[in-house]
Amino acid sequence: MNKPNQHLVVPARSAGFALSELLLAVAVIALLVGISAGAYAFLRGGINADDQATKTIALAADIQKNWRNAGSYGTLAPAEINRLALIQKPLTWDGVNVQDGYGNIMRVSGGSTSFVLTIGGTVNPVAKDDCASIANRLATGVATNVSIGSTATAGVGPTAGQVTGGNPFKVGTTINQSNLGIGCNETNPVIAASFR
Repeated sequence: MNKPNQHLVVPARSAGFALSELLLAVAVIALLVGISAGAYAFLRGGINADDQATKTIALAADIQKNWRNAGSYGTLAPAEINRLALIQKPLTWDGVNVQDGYGNIMRVSGGSTSFVLTIGGTVNPVAKDDCASIANRLATGVATNVSIGSTATAGVGPTAGQVTGGNPFKVGTTINQSNLGIGCNETNPVIAASFR
């Protein structure tokens, strides 16, 4: 016999999440963060400022070592740098030029007593924080002159081996800190550094 007022009682669900639901949410968030970080690194070419500065300093030291006996950097050229296997990742060789870790052509210029290497440009502009970090690393006792900005470059012809254009950040032992901010805030900044 059925009792007319008897209802099926369904247990009430407690407020909140079950442990399995929380673990699933954490796993999904971790996956999205991992994908985002990977995509960001891919878009930047997987480069960071410290690595770029370290490999540029290493390249400068290798150039000094290999050209020391020549008594001049006048024969310095991208093809010679590649032939001597001086290019270390994240720097690359595109068949004609040395490229920085951002994919910009590194200008190379050698004169009688000094040479210039550049970082940055229009292909993949260097972020202002990276620009400042790289310029500071190069200026700390390694490069003799550092200039920063959209017009900074390596001299050619009579100015070969010299930094031209841009905002002088380091000249000899003198540092002009305000030019670091000015140069790195320009559109498509280039860091041009000379070495002896």
